[in-house]
Amino acid sequence: MPKVSVLVPTYKPKELHLSESLESLRGQTETDWECIICDEPTDTDTHALILDYMVDERFKFYKNEKCLGIGGNWNRCFQKSSGQVIACLFQDDLWEPDYLETALKIFSEHQDVGLISMHHKYQYDDDLWTKEGYELVKEVQKELMPGAQPGSEILEWWLKRNMHPNIIGEPPFVVLRRELMEKVGPFNENMPQFLDVEYWLRCLQHTNWYYEKKSHGAFRVHGDAASAKNNESGEGLYDRLTVFEQLIKALHGPLKKVAIKSRNRSVQDMIEKFLNRVKHGKGTSKKGSGQVVHFVLRHPIVVGVGFVKALAKKLR
Repeated sequence: MPKVSVLVPTYKPKELHLSESLESLRGQTETDWECIICDEPTDTDTHALILDYMVDERFKFYKNEKCLGIGGNWNRCFQKSSGQVIACLFQDDLWEPDYLETALKIFSEHQDVGLISMHHKYQYDDDLWTKEGYELVKEVQKELMPGAQPGSEILEWWLKRNMHPNIIGEPPFVVLRRELMEKVGPFNENMPQFLDVEYWLRCLQHTNWYYEKKSHGAFRVHGDAASAKNNESGEGLYDRLTVFEQLIKALHGPLKKVAIKSRNRSVQDMIEKFLNRVKHGKGTSKKGSGQVVHFVLRHPIVVGVGFVKALAKKLR
């Protein structure tokens, strides 16, 4: 059994990006790992792109019989893995050579820590408007204390910021213990964009967290990435509402009250953004629209009478 299982879910990867990612894995100082590649069924012959790597028995390739979506493919990768430490590496991101070695050392020294956030750079291959969001992450991370922290404390701090931005990090820079993932269950396959944040919130209710402040890689930002496409279409924008509902049901005591206040602030902000998109003819996804309307009807007091009237007017 390898020390680490590296999960690589693929969907129409670019040959250069994928090879650079896998080279960053092959160049790790920690060599006791397996690489689980699960490929979505598309017209891209991913297996042909990685033939040079398949001579290394640590690389294992699986072709999905049907398209599972982002969360479904992450979950399949995990199901095929066997390591006690789980690390995701997306098809276009890059790790420094000491990435896995550093994570294993942290877990060895902090037995109460179940997930580690590895600081990283953002590599902007395209000039996208989403760059502003990534720059915000970098600014907010300056407020974080490096090292181990109680999960409940970082959860409260994050809720007071309305779960924005994603300070735990993108999956390729979060390392988890297998036992934690088995406890909290699979990724939510119905969330196209917010599923990583939803998962981190579940994890923080069960374990302590570690922030490794030294940079250990680069998250590639480009127009073909799933996150960029989801942001442009609005897909998943309102999954945040569902996450708040789940979180409030799961929490108790003072932390539950913090979550409710955070939900109330976030809802009004999201409704304003929703109305603005409609006003300027940008539209939004059908799923997103449905979630907003459903939430407004269930929680008119939280949203506010003014928002209900404005929303009804816009949707006539």
